Amino acid sequence: MKKKVTNKELAELIGKSEQTIKGWKSRFPELLEIVRLGALCKVNDLDSEQILKLSELKDVIKSSDS
Repeated sequence: MKKKVTNKELAELIGKSEQTIKGWKSRFPELLEIVRLGALCKVNDLDSEQILKLSELKDVIKSSDS
């Protein structure tokens, strides 16, 4: 599983320039975070069902650690 999507990869995925992506860091940080999460899912071929299962697994692990 790929752990990070670079600005260049992100720009290519969404059809923007790398400079635009860099500008989002200061102007639209929340948007950039959401787009990065989506891109990470895309490059790792995760669909919404898989994401939900991972989230549920995380919750189970948290509750068992308590």
